[in-house]
Amino acid sequence: MTRISGDGSVRKALFPAGVQSCFFTILLCLLSTFIQPQRALAATPDQFATEPEVRIGILQKATHAKLRFTGSYRAFKGGGQNGGNEIHSGKAGRIQIELYTIRMAQIPQKLRVTLGAFRSYEQAEYTLQKLGSLPFKAQIAQPKQWTLWFGPFNSPDEAQHAQNYVRDKGFKDSRIESEAADITALTIYAQDGSLIHLGGGPVVFRSSNGRFFLNSREYRGKVEILPDAYGTFNVVNIVRADDYIMSVLPREMPSSAAPESLKAQAVIARTYLLNNMRRHMIDGFNLCSTTDCQVYGGVNDEVASTSEAVRRTRGQALIYKGQLANALFHSTCGGRTADYNDNWNGENPEYLVSVDDGSGFADSDLSSAKKVAQFLENKTGDCEASKYFRWEKKYTADEMLNVIKSTVPEFTNNPDLKINALRDISVDEYFPSGRAKRITVTTDAGEFVFERDAIRWVLGNIKSTLFILEKRGANGGREYVFRGAGWGHGVGLCQIGAMKLGKGGASYLRILDRYYPGSAVETLWK
Repeated sequence: MTRISGDGSVRKALFPAGVQSCFFTILLCLLSTFIQPQRALAATPDQFATEPEVRIGILQKATHAKLRFTGSYRAFKGGGQNGGNEIHSGKAGRIQIELYTIRMAQIPQKLRVTLGAFRSYEQAEYTLQKLGSLPFKAQIAQPKQWTLWFGPFNSPDEAQHAQNYVRDKGFKDSRIESEAADITALTIYAQDGSLIHLGGGPVVFRSSNGRFFLNSREYRGKVEILPDAYGTFNVVNIVRADDYIMSVLPREMPSSAAPESLKAQAVIARTYLLNNMRRHMIDGFNLCSTTDCQVYGGVNDEVASTSEAVRRTRGQALIYKGQLANALFHSTCGGRTADYNDNWNGENPEYLVSVDDGSGFADSDLSSAKKVAQFLENKTGDCEASKYFRWEKKYTADEMLNVIKSTVPEFTNNPDLKINALRDISVDEYFPSGRAKRITVTTDAGEFVFERDAIRWVLGNIKSTLFILEKRGANGGREYVFRGAGWGHGVGLCQIGAMKLGKGGASYLRILDRYYPGSAVETLWK
């Protein structure tokens, strides 16, 4: 039983005559240039006495990009929050960025060990924590999916030793890879075709009106171009924290929601930002602009009602015992939220506990399938307007087998595992919140036990772990029917519930107190 608690080609060459002749001289300088990721900011309130500028990756793994400025601009070589030495100034116009890549055969080959293809940063980070203290460097990277990189190593023997170390810890899904020996350079041109920059990055642009465009989207703040760890480059928006939240908030909650609900979500989005500055350290920025972090689209996404909620809560974050709270949230809880430990191992924060969300259900202990079934028949809750308040997911036997064939090898870190037959799935235990605690998947390749949040993904990304399983029919005609409640992990703020509370007259402080009992809202900057 198993338990689970580059090719060296030229990508683009647009160098004018005379530039190519000096390119190899520039490359010699590039050999000693390394990208230094932004140091993660500690999640403590006293570090944010003034509003920080944050670094948001708005274009990742790019080989070309176009910027546009409506005001005058200046370009600085050296990066950082404010840029280094000024290298160019210009009037309104377009900027073209291209990537040039060349392989230098004389560069000693480096190796690394990679582990996993994780569905989220949190899963990768948790795996790294499970590995404990390591005798070699470890980084969380995202070449495609999230993965762990160990190294670099100078020889195959060193790399093999590291791989054996990881495998001895129970993680079989590891590989030895060659690090790319490519040298990447940026070529940046002004609108008249003149060369602004040739070489490594980063390069920062600052405009007179504090705005710029990337493609058709407008952004506030500064923009930085810098090579990444994958042989491409990133476009990073350096922007004030609350300006960032003004764009994020309309993507996290409908702008038509009650003002107090929007204010609660604004506090949560700001707290999430400050708590997750480390997510993309290897990439040279703090957060990405997609659902992997918080969706961010710049000025185009701003709405008057949500911007007002940001202004009304300026600098406010959720605090618990002097620390920034882990302000988790989800779409729909189904009438009862979950404990932190119902999803993840580790210390259970006292403010991330299961709370009733307007269900009125008399029994607070739902730790059996019978009680969960009774709870599902109760159709009352503050998030009852959600289409995922109650849900049903059916699989035929063949469909369920195909899901298990894919997910069980992934979540056992054993990509070589072959499953040909599914014999049974059982829910063995529930948490008091009604979330499934443990399931057993029985196959021709053995029995596999999965716990907590892994259950959702192993079962094919079902909406939540607040469910009961009904098995109908037998043999080839069997159906696996999951009847459940809610969408998401169920921890912290229930967005649909918070919207109803705000509509009913509750203040944003009262909303936050319901979902994070014992926490407090503090103003970090004014």
